[in-house]
Amino acid sequence: MFDDLQSDELGNGRRGERPAGAERPLADREVPLGPPTTAIADAVHAWLDGDAPESSVRRAEWSRDVEFWKRMNEDLERRRRMRTPAHVQGRIMEAIPQHVPQMITPWWRREFVVTPSTALVAAATLLAVAVAATAAVLRFAH
Repeated sequence: MFDDLQSDELGNGRRGERPAGAERPLADREVPLGPPTTAIADAVHAWLDGDAPESSVRRAEWSRDVEFWKRMNEDLERRRRMRTPAHVQGRIMEAIPQHVPQMITPWWRREFVVTPSTALVAAATLLAVAVAATAAVLRFAH
């Protein structure tokens, strides 16, 4: 089944004729978008930048923004003062290895994965080396 929601054909074989009272398909409807509700007023930005006093921003429509940013600042200040306990910091430092990390397994014992493209490149290289070696042997033999 093929649904073409963008066409003007109405399913009755005729184009452009819509029965009385028929609505447009759902895909053709436009959804009006209102003004963005997350926009912060210029006055709040000025207050956050330190260019305006808090009292000038504390109007009814922006008071929620001011309260939010004040609580956010208090929370950030509290988190900046937090320190890692000494025993946790000690355990972290003890867990850091003191020597240079080494390979777990040597390269000759690791799994060797050959992809088709790698196999083709290897075969072409071997063929080129064999041809060059054969040409060198035949040239010096005569």
